[in-house]
Amino acid sequence: MQSIGVSTQIEMKIKQTPEEFVVKEILDLKLEEGLYNYYRVTKKNWNTLDLVKEIAKRLHVKPKDIGYAGNKDRKAVTTQYISFKKKITFVLKDVTFEFVGTGKERIHLGQLEGNEFIITVRDLDKELKPIKTMINLFGPQRFSTQNATVGKFLITKQFKNACEALELPYEKNDYVGALRKHGLKKLKFYVHAYQSLLWNKLALVNEKEVLPILGYITEGNDYDEIMKEEGIEKKDFQMRSIREIGSEGTERKRTIEIKDFESISYEEDDLNEGKMKHTVKFFLPKGSYATVAIQSFIRKA
Repeated sequence: MQSIGVSTQIEMKIKQTPEEFVVKEILDLKLEEGLYNYYRVTKKNWNTLDLVKEIAKRLHVKPKDIGYAGNKDRKAVTTQYISFKKKITFVLKDVTFEFVGTGKERIHLGQLEGNEFIITVRDLDKELKPIKTMINLFGPQRFSTQNATVGKFLITKQFKNACEALELPYEKNDYVGALRKHGLKKLKFYVHAYQSLLWNKLALVNEKEVLPILGYITEGNDYDEIMKEEGIEKKDFQMRSIREIGSEGTERKRTIEIKDFESISYEEDDLNEGKMKHTVKFFLPKGSYATVAIQSFIRKA
């Protein structure tokens, strides 16, 4: 099972080094007198969740006490904002902390407006061309390894298969217990990955402006053919054995705007003889994938 509509080969053309995939978080941060300290964090070789865990460990707080607006990849140079009540008094390799002020609220996921990207794309025959809109597909990193496969095992109650796919030890056929020990947040992510896979399939054939992400209260018949192919039903997402990871479903805009496209450089690719590399800059709203945008640029070229 793999992502639909986005070639995983695109990642062979980007992210040769973290410096060739730069992400800057854009959010509305209100600075005022308050209990929370806001930091601008620039990092590479760290994903957001691992960094949050490390900061929590150093500050002797729980990870949930650290606020952030979006998850960022490890193999990239990323700048994002985090908040907590203590102050940074330590140094981490490949991480820069810049204190920007204080505020009354912790930074939260809904606060993110979007991200600015500066990306170098290699192994090209032609210069990338800007496009105004793209189908808002979930990118290949959403489905890395076997996330969607495990998600389907979970919603179809194939808990033994899920444990075996994740190589989780279990005792006396207590598959649910083993999965719970693995962590509810991870289990939710697998379910979301499978929902994302289904949404990608729908978005390629259904041109409605807003499309549902399948869950147990999703209305209408948009997913009828896809559910038949997958051998699933809406009610499967109720997850009575692990209620916490059930999903009602939500919705997602089918197309989004790509803003502020700028060509920074177009030159010979020093790693691929006879090919070109193109560094471009653009902005995407939250929840959209730069890998999908790059694929769209390549198709346009």
